[in-house]
Amino acid sequence: MSRRLLKTQPIEVTESGHLIELLYDDGTNDELLICAGHGGAVEPGTAELAVELATDLDRASCWATLGYEGEGSAFDSWHPPSTAIDPDEYPLLAGIADREFDSVCSIHGLADDEVIVGGAVDTDRKEQVAGKLDEALSVTVSVATEGAYAGTHPENFVNWLAGDERGLQIELGPTGRGEESGNVRAVLRSLL
Repeated sequence: MSRRLLKTQPIEVTESGHLIELLYDDGTNDELLICAGHGGAVEPGTAELAVELATDLDRASCWATLGYEGEGSAFDSWHPPSTAIDPDEYPLLAGIADREFDSVCSIHGLADDEVIVGGAVDTDRKEQVAGKLDEALSVTVSVATEGAYAGTHPENFVNWLAGDERGLQIELGPTGRGEESGNVRAVLRSLL
């Protein structure tokens, strides 16, 4: 296995905040990518979970952004829709955008204290992941096949990064990103 390196790239700096891009990668891996496109104070706990998961697995890379705002809302400043994340705006993402990963998992934050499993991956796979998370967590876990949290749009970065255009999207409420994040990590580590 090649040595994996952690790279960071400032994307934007304002008077009151900043957005940083992060890539943990060996330069060749095309097996598994863990993402957190809205980390930092935008969706707290998502980038940390993605990095921890990627470092737990032998053949995983991690791409994330971390947004912080000194005044106002980091969410308002640094949360583009998942369908608007474009490698032209993220240099580290551009470096891996054409790899066609075998599996891609994107970790997101959710205001409600529940877990929603989505993405364009087949429904059987989403139900398998949801079932294992439901066994490990104290909050409600559901599968989304349509609607705001389904993550099925082909322009959603979790899908176009996957070689078969079928990524897995996990929306985590405060419990899944906080006190039970270790359980989430254990489940995803066993399934990915």
